[in-house]
Amino acid sequence: MKINKTRAAAVVLMAMLFVQVPLTHSAASKSHVNVYHILLLLMPVIYVPALRYLKFNPATAFIATMALTSAGAAAVYGGGMRSTLIVFVAAAYFLGVVFGRKLPDLDLRRIFVWILGCCIVFILLRDVVYAGQLGAVYARSEGASGVLYMSTGGRNIEASLLALLSILLLGTRAYPIAAGIAFLTSAMMLSRAGLVGAAVSIGIAAYRARKTRSYYLYTFLGIAMIVLVGGLVLSSVVDIPVLDRFNLQAETRLEHKNVGRLALWNSATQALEQNLFGYGVGNGVPLMEQISGLTFVENNVHDIYLQFLLEGGVQSLLLFLAMVGHILFRPAEGQQRNIKAFLLCYLMLAFIEFSGYEAYFWFFVGMFYARNDMRVRLREESSKPRPVGAGLPATSFRPGVTGPVTSRETMSRAGPLLQEEAGHA
Repeated sequence: MKINKTRAAAVVLMAMLFVQVPLTHSAASKSHVNVYHILLLLMPVIYVPALRYLKFNPATAFIATMALTSAGAAAVYGGGMRSTLIVFVAAAYFLGVVFGRKLPDLDLRRIFVWILGCCIVFILLRDVVYAGQLGAVYARSEGASGVLYMSTGGRNIEASLLALLSILLLGTRAYPIAAGIAFLTSAMMLSRAGLVGAAVSIGIAAYRARKTRSYYLYTFLGIAMIVLVGGLVLSSVVDIPVLDRFNLQAETRLEHKNVGRLALWNSATQALEQNLFGYGVGNGVPLMEQISGLTFVENNVHDIYLQFLLEGGVQSLLLFLAMVGHILFRPAEGQQRNIKAFLLCYLMLAFIEFSGYEAYFWFFVGMFYARNDMRVRLREESSKPRPVGAGLPATSFRPGVTGPVTSRETMSRAGPLLQEEAGHA
C-alpha cells in the first residue's frame, strides 16, 4: 500500500492511541499526559476544512451537552486538569470522522494489521526490558509500579485493548494471532474485562463463520457454559486465580476497606443524591471524596454510564444512551461492521471498566458515523433516476444486437446509416 499523508497520519495516530507512550504524570489529578494527547491537539488544525464533514447526531449532541454542562459546573465546583478531557474527546471524534471519510475499507484493514504489529513489537520490547521481573508485569500478586504497560491505565486496560483490537481484525488472516494474544494476555494478567472481551471477539468470529444462522453462536454459548461450570467446580478443589477474579465476595471485602468498584459506586450514589445535573468533567471522584470523606486511588468510577450521570448529569446520560441505541440498531457494512462490533464490545465492558473519555473509543465513534454518512449518501445517489444512456460513455445498445456495443463499434456501424441519411437529404 502506497503511503500518503492521510494514511501516514492515520497510522501514527492509531498506533499512539493503542500503544500509549506517556510523557508526564500528575499525581494530583491521577492522570498521564501521553503522546496521543499532543497529536489530538495538533492534527485537527491540519484538517480544519474537514469540519464540513461534521453532522448533527447523538454523538455530537452528547459532546456539546457535556461541554456546556462542564462549563456551567466549573463556576460552582471549579475544575482541574481532568476537565480538559472533553477537548480530547471532541478532537478524537473529529479525527475519526476525517479518517473515516478519507480512508477506504482496504486501507483500514491494512492499517489495523499494522497497529497489531505495533502492539506486538511493544509487548516484545517490554518483556525484554523487564525480562528479570516478568512476574511483576503479568502477576497481580506482585507490585508493578514502575512497569510500562501498553496503556497508561495499567494491565487491565492493556488486556482490554488487545481484545478490542482483535475485533477490528475480524475477517483478516491476522485475526487468530490477535485473538490468541488477547486471550493469553488477559488470562496471565487476570483481567476480567479482557477475558470477557476476548470471549466476545471469538464468539463474533464463530458466529460470522456459521453454517446456519445460529449454529456457531449456540455452540459457543454451550461450550462457554460448560467451561464456566467446570471451572467453578474445579476452583472449589483447586485454587484458580483467574476464577477468583470473578468472585463477588472479593469485591465485597474490598468495599469494607473502602476500595474497589462497590465502594466507588456507593460513593457515587451518595454524590448523585445531592446533584443529578452533573458536577462537570473530571470533578466526579474529587467531589465523591469530599462528600464521603474517603480517598480513592482511582480517578473514575469504573462504569462510564454512572460516570456520565455523575459528571454530565441526567441530560448527558440520556443523549449518550441515544447514541448507544443509534449504534446498536444502525446497519453496517464492510469495515464499519468491525468498528460497530468494537464499539458495542467497549460499551458492554464499560459497565465495569473505563472512564468513558478514552480517545480510542471516541475516535471510532467518529469513524462509525463518517462511514455511515458515506453509505447513506451513496445509497441516495444510486437511487436517483438517471437520464437514458447516462453513465454509459463507452457502450451503447441497439435493437436486434445482443449485448453492449462499444463506442468504436457503434461509430463503425453507424457510418453507412449516416451516409444513407445524407443521400436522402
